[in-house]
Amino acid sequence: MRSTITLTTDFGTRDGYVGAIKGVIRSIAPDARLLDISHDIGHGRVRQASFLLDNILEFFPAGTIHLVVVDPTVGSARRALIVEYRDCLLVGPDNGVFETAYRDSDAWNCYEISESSFMLPNVSDSFHGRDIFAPVAAHLAVGVAPVEFGQPLEDPVRQSGPRKKIFGDGRIVGSVIHSDRFGNLITDITAEELDTLGSARSNLRISLCGKIIRGVSSHYAQAGPGKLIALVGGTGRLEVAVNLNSAADVLGTPSLDAEVTVYETSE
Repeated sequence: MRSTITLTTDFGTRDGYVGAIKGVIRSIAPDARLLDISHDIGHGRVRQASFLLDNILEFFPAGTIHLVVVDPTVGSARRALIVEYRDCLLVGPDNGVFETAYRDSDAWNCYEISESSFMLPNVSDSFHGRDIFAPVAAHLAVGVAPVEFGQPLEDPVRQSGPRKKIFGDGRIVGSVIHSDRFGNLITDITAEELDTLGSARSNLRISLCGKIIRGVSSHYAQAGPGKLIALVGGTGRLEVAVNLNSAADVLGTPSLDAEVTVYETSE
């Protein structure tokens, strides 16, 4: 029995879409515990959803089912998936949203969801979250094995991202992948990648939206109020923040995928 299901979507909370998903799950698995991760993913932002999933998986107990519905090609020929990853199950569209699992090449098995008996009787073209993914997650929660939903597959869609990171010549070029509610701009550059540059973090420079930040700090208050700062945040990635303010506002709300460059300097 798997009794915890997390929910991550780009549906928001205004229109009742999340409520419909929860209702479907409860009707099949009334004892399931439903935990919201986020419903404020940018519309269709697969990479952002993948980032949030990557940052919560390790904190959930074995057997948790993670339902992720960020599905910009809903109604197309894209497949629906169950992914067994280490000690959890992932349910959602085959669009690269589970890239965090696929990077761990020996730790996942994937199944296409094709058995209609585990879906709602009438599947809409625009709401697979309610009609396919929610009932599948619920049936998993009451003990149905992943293999019962469809054939294994070995070629899930991989996520290349809109911009691949560039390494070389004493610099890393990455991009913003998430803006949190504080306006902190979280990038795809990890702490480990920063350290490959070989310089002390205080000697690095960070360029974003025409602004240059001197050094990577250890905490937000290391900069004065209203000042831009770069640091490695709780996600283990480089982020750009403003002490007691919003970096997103100060920098003019940069788009997700905005380019960020880290480079060495002898200054």
